[in-house]
Amino acid sequence: MIKLLMISTDRTIFDQNSAVRSRLAEQSKLVGELHVVVFTPTGEKFKELHISKHLTIYPTCSTSKWSYLPDAYKLGRSIIVHDEHPEKWLITTQDPFETGALGFLIGRSLRVPLHLQIHTDPWSIAWKEERLMNRMRFVLMMFLLRRAAGVRVVSARVEKSVLHAGVPRVCVTRIPIYTDVTYWGTAVPAFDLHASYRMFSKIVLSIGRLQPEKNFNGLIRAFARVRRIHTDALLIIVGSGPERERLISLARSLELGDAVIILPWARDVASYYKTSDLYVQPSFYEGWGLSVVEAMASGLPVVVTDVGLAGELVHNNQTGIIVPVLDEQALVDAMVLLLTDDTLRASLTVAAREEVRTCQSKAETLLAYQSSWNNAYLYVHPKKTTTKKAKK
Repeated sequence: MIKLLMISTDRTIFDQNSAVRSRLAEQSKLVGELHVVVFTPTGEKFKELHISKHLTIYPTCSTSKWSYLPDAYKLGRSIIVHDEHPEKWLITTQDPFETGALGFLIGRSLRVPLHLQIHTDPWSIAWKEERLMNRMRFVLMMFLLRRAAGVRVVSARVEKSVLHAGVPRVCVTRIPIYTDVTYWGTAVPAFDLHASYRMFSKIVLSIGRLQPEKNFNGLIRAFARVRRIHTDALLIIVGSGPERERLISLARSLELGDAVIILPWARDVASYYKTSDLYVQPSFYEGWGLSVVEAMASGLPVVVTDVGLAGELVHNNQTGIIVPVLDEQALVDAMVLLLTDDTLRASLTVAAREEVRTCQSKAETLLAYQSSWNNAYLYVHPKKTTTKKAKK
């Protein structure tokens, strides 16, 4: 079996209760060994973790963010160099940008194939225009795509862009973020939002990191117009991030009073999905849209901007409503329509629940990961096998 070196920036991997840690534990069983190098500062005292015979996690413990790349390079390269079979390795990176470049440099120095993961949508105009660094990252990504042995994408729209960029079909695997739709469909709410906020008859929900790309600013502005028609509507945003104070200030400036509530991130959000009336994703760009799938599986009608899984799981006026990015009036109209039309809301909910049942199971998702890695390895080493059974 191949051995996998993964380069990551996600420090939640060190949290034994995190979903990321759980996913890595399952993925590690698909390969001979999985070694994960994570960018970390030295001050937070992260330690090397040997989770199992298959999985080891390494912090870079860097003195500054400028030393993340050189520290990770030395660490990642040494893991492969000191192995008895360096020819069995594959490098996979969390993104096609900085970690992708690092994986490319390690791989080139040791003749190890590179596998890139794309979790966002770098072809989105909003993503490119967000900052100059993103435009530089896009150029870097295009360079790396032409040299990668494998690419994992999360949505059909990103897959289409990767193929259009000239990456061979055999090198591209689409693996959406796994969602346990059965859990979200059957979860019993621990509390009822309507019982907590009795003065409001309709509750609009949105969940995500409080970052500019999530466009909660636009959602709050649109909701202010919705309130002119539905004066008894409440907007609840669940998430944490640097935009929190700005969003609170915006809601106050629009005189929304208690009609907009921003709650801190919660690990279990089933009760929010189960007891709200409408879910809205107003993002400028998304790679996929995990919370949208969770909402659909929970029985909550959704309004989404035309990003991520829009057009793939959310079909306009069939399993949800899709509005153009940056079109706040369209967002207003969609929210007003679904808060007004109970029949439409119910029909979209039923169709959405049926649609999410087509999502990959956990077993199918894990198999797709294994195939993506094996295909990348064999693309460079076509005469080699990746399992003991095949070798026999």
